Amino acid sequence: MACILALASGCGSGMAPKMPKEIQVPSNSLYPVNQFNDDVSHYRDDVKAGTRDSLAAALLLRNQMAYRVMADIESNYGSFEMKLSSGRAIQATLADATSLGLTAATTVVGASDVKDILAATGTAFQGAWTSYDKNFFQQKTTEAIIAQMRAARKTKQAQLIASLATRDVTSYPWEATWIDLVDFFYAGTVPSAMVEIASNAGAQADKATEKLNNTVAALVPRTPTQALQAVDIRSAYTKLAAAIAGKDAAQVNDAVATLHKILTAAGYSPADDEGGDALLADLRKAMAEARTDNDKLAKLSEAVAANMK
Repeated sequence: MACILALASGCGSGMAPKMPKEIQVPSNSLYPVNQFNDDVSHYRDDVKAGTRDSLAAALLLRNQMAYRVMADIESNYGSFEMKLSSGRAIQATLADATSLGLTAATTVVGASDVKDILAATGTAFQGAWTSYDKNFFQQKTTEAIIAQMRAARKTKQAQLIASLATRDVTSYPWEATWIDLVDFFYAGTVPSAMVEIASNAGAQADKATEKLNNTVAALVPRTPTQALQAVDIRSAYTKLAAAIAGKDAAQVNDAVATLHKILTAAGYSPADDEGGDALLADLRKAMAEARTDNDKLAKLSEAVAANMK
């Protein structure tokens, strides 16, 4: 028994090679809470200011905060996964060793009352271990739990990366980003994996990995200039939508005419008889396409700049 305990206690160190110093998490890369709070405060000030430059600064700060939090979540998850894998294996090994030891003891003990006690203890111990495994892990293998956590985390991460790369602070503010980061964190927990395994039978890890790779490969980098272009387009849309929703007929007609000019200059072909709501829908479609196409973004930005009063 002592040999088995000593062997099990050293198993954790043999589960993975030593991590190179280059990818270890240095203390200066962690995201201190006070710095995070300052960044959130600066972000909200920039959004409140509402200028082109301040909204572009808020966009960059939102992305920086999100990726730093994501990096902290990644670092902690890697350590958690390793401990889960090695820790549960050690627990199972110790449980088997204890059960085998009690069973073996009953065969060598002469006194019937002691033998009965050992047999009853062995039965109770085995039942307790089965109950623990059932209630905490639903008797799922560690590999299945980890595979589900990895799949769910990659799916959430792909959604995060895509939203950060293609959406401005108006359509995807920090508060929405924070919700997605919390979902990303909980995707790497055992209870979440249990729920996913129960509701989604089948292997999802390969599909989630492919989705993440495709999302990252399709990302279109945004320069500060392009971020300002996106802010201008969003601002123009907001003004035109407010004019069309108003009761001033002259302003509605001017907004409809402006939308026609913008869409035509940007390479679209709105019908002559399209109303304000339909033209706004066309502009939303153009904005969505511009999120993943820098050429369309530039063309739409030029059209807005040339036709907005």
